[in-house]
Amino acid sequence: MAEPTRTKAEQADKDDPLAHVGNRFRLPDEVIYLDGNSLGALPANVPAAVDDGVVRQWGTDLIGSWNGNDWWTLPARTGDRIGRLVGAAPGQIICGDSTSVQLFQALVMLCRLNPQRQTLVTDDTGFPTDQYLAESVARMLDLRLLRVTPEAVNEVVGED
Repeated sequence: MAEPTRTKAEQADKDDPLAHVGNRFRLPDEVIYLDGNSLGALPANVPAAVDDGVVRQWGTDLIGSWNGNDWWTLPARTGDRIGRLVGAAPGQIICGDSTSVQLFQALVMLCRLNPQRQTLVTDDTGFPTDQYLAESVARMLDLRLLRVTPEAVNEVVGED
């Protein structure tokens, strides 16, 4: 096998069909940046988009941005873009708050569906943050919190 040379490497770079993608990012001169799992390189179009979002949409258009700049549909539009990456049909993915925020909202909504019930049951092996959320919802809504093993859930679930 022939040993690689600088000339061959430069030619491979010129022949690379994805070489133009590098121009979509802002990097300091002479920097080769290979860390994309933590903080990737800044996409070149992001500063203008952030500036527009902050200065015009938020700063000038204010609450009118919900309708005028279509903020209402942003979770669905973002979900559709994610959906294309994972093979989902339009409307199947919604992009929202963090999982913790959504779990908190779901727990509160479910507990308020039937305010006569005074007990919130949770899996005692759940992720710690999920446990903290269940505690917070129980405290906020003045509910009794039961932590049980997954196998025991059916034993404690009842009218309350």
